[in-house]
Amino acid sequence: MPPRSDFKILDKSKDKSKADAPVAIVEEQVAPPPGPFRVLVAIHRPRFRGRAVRASDLVGWEVTTLLNKQDVVGPVSKLPRPPDLVLLSGDFGRQRDYAIFRAIQSWRKKGMKLIGMVEDCATAPEGFPDSAPEKLCDVCLSPPYTAAGIRALLVRLYEEKRGEPAPPPKSASMPDADLGDEPEED
Repeated sequence: MPPRSDFKILDKSKDKSKADAPVAIVEEQVAPPPGPFRVLVAIHRPRFRGRAVRASDLVGWEVTTLLNKQDVVGPVSKLPRPPDLVLLSGDFGRQRDYAIFRAIQSWRKKGMKLIGMVEDCATAPEGFPDSAPEKLCDVCLSPPYTAAGIRALLVRLYEEKRGEPAPPPKSASMPDADLGDEPEED
């Protein structure tokens, strides 16, 4: 087969005296800019979903909220990288055996933190003894959930992940103490 004519061979060894000298190849690895801090909220109950959204309403954060019939795996697997944090309730998508929790485990190795919001963190569903939420999640929360408590957790995870202080709330009139939580009813 004849050589392709569209390739050019460049001779970089014009100076033959340096041609025999060893060449050190240095690859500069520059970390890509982290981009916006991405949060995915997949919580079944509207009251708790609203609290999580209010808690994650910080400057520079990109928050995506899913409704109960939407897919969690798609946004998690979307390029260029998984979200930084995923807040996932145990009853989202009407799952009974934490199938969505198990489906997104591989992205935890890529830096994603999974925050599970379930009734009982220690009990595994029947038929899945290795699927206790505390094993499937980086952080497991049990009710009651408050927006202030969720925000404190999100800020702590941001500071651990990025190594810098968390940004302020988008609305200056929304400090942590006034996140609009309703009292819990028993």
